[in-house]
Amino acid sequence: MSFSFLVDVNLPKYFSFFNEDRFAFVSDIDLQMSDTEIWNYAFKNKLVILTKDTDFYHRFLVAKNAPKIIYFQLGNCSLKQLHQYFNDNWDKIQSEIENSRLIIAKDTYIECIC
Repeated sequence: MSFSFLVDVNLPKYFSFFNEDRFAFVSDIDLQMSDTEIWNYAFKNKLVILTKDTDFYHRFLVAKNAPKIIYFQLGNCSLKQLHQYFNDNWDKIQSEIENSRLIIAKDTYIECIC
């Protein structure tokens, strides 16, 4: 199954991995969207949220209904480091989306919550 993604404002818009039609950007929809609005938009439109924002992780833990989330817990990194991380891990992350509701992508491992 092919998934579409909603890229939060804390990830770079002009990033080669996001240069496909299946990536939508919060900044293109409404830069003033609250986390709740982003959450609801993703849920309604069946989008996977890509974020570095811990608020989405915490919200997921207590939510009854949630969109799929990929939470990048990478700290501050350069575009070059982020690109290398995606080169090394994006295929693995994508392979886990089908069976996971939350993916926590860390520097050294990827944790999946079903």
